[in-house]
Amino acid sequence: MKIIRINPFEHYTLPPSVCALGYFDGLHRGHQQLIQAALTQAEKLGMESAVLSFDPDPWRVLRPQSDLFHLSDLHDKAFMLAAMGVDLFYVVTFSKEFAGWSNERFHEFLAGLNIQEIVCGFDYTYGRKGSGTTETLSKAFEGHVHVIEQIQSEHAKISSSRIEALVEAGEMRKAAELLGSFYSIRGTVTHGYQRGRQLGFPTANLGFSSEEILPASGVYAGYVQSGTRFLPAMINVGRNPTFNNKKKTVEAFILDFHEDIYGKPVRFFFADRLRQEIRFASPEDLADQLERDAKATRPALEPLKDLLEATEKLWRAKPEIDEESLQALAAPAESEDADPAGQ
Repeated sequence: MKIIRINPFEHYTLPPSVCALGYFDGLHRGHQQLIQAALTQAEKLGMESAVLSFDPDPWRVLRPQSDLFHLSDLHDKAFMLAAMGVDLFYVVTFSKEFAGWSNERFHEFLAGLNIQEIVCGFDYTYGRKGSGTTETLSKAFEGHVHVIEQIQSEHAKISSSRIEALVEAGEMRKAAELLGSFYSIRGTVTHGYQRGRQLGFPTANLGFSSEEILPASGVYAGYVQSGTRFLPAMINVGRNPTFNNKKKTVEAFILDFHEDIYGKPVRFFFADRLRQEIRFASPEDLADQLERDAKATRPALEPLKDLLEATEKLWRAKPEIDEESLQALAAPAESEDADPAGQ
């Protein structure tokens, strides 16, 4: 897969493509069905498959004072798209001026990217104040827009905001069912307070992005991915009230594991919540509870083998992303309010 950062005020020479439009936070089951439709249509027409999204997040530009969290960052989004078999990932630099474009100018922009067929969700909007809809898009690209109807689970739309709410409530099994795999946070193992080691439960402390959505405070059954290994783990999210920590931490006690992984990249997967965070009367009482939590971890994971299989299939994938694309991914987007082309 090639990742191409797009400045909407510049011209590009690109191959004809079938392109899926959207922000795609989390790449949940609804997103997957939409992108699969683009992949199928691209194969049918002998064109490149493409996904067009934005960086920075439009809400960061339009509502800069609001707190903003994500189910997946740009790196994870690119990885998952490549794993699905997408050929081109267009990352469009979002700005206030771009948001203010007329519908007609946005249509010209898409045509300028040599997008021949468009795939989008039923509620896709664009243009000034979101005035563009699937109806205006279909009218502009008559016969070349494929609208994917609402994908539901339990009689409600599968959406990023719905999954975010489940994660924040600690409902990880329900979140995983909508995502199609366990929710995860990527980071590096860092040194923590070392209290787990003192209690007989040495933990891997996760250093992660401040924009990651954290599950509700509590103890979870899950996995830690180190390399290609998925290691069963008891994961704690919270401030450890027994010790009055001010900073919220995420740390995992990996079952039957004794290797040193400090400084190494890992991914924590949250499968099911075991209990809420509790303040204990003494460290000894906490140690007793941790013993019970550790014993409960494997039984909690046992019924979730299908989700583990889907999770392993995704995150063990080795999608092809060329070196130049990786550099483009690392380059921060610059959100400009002025039109550099003077248009």
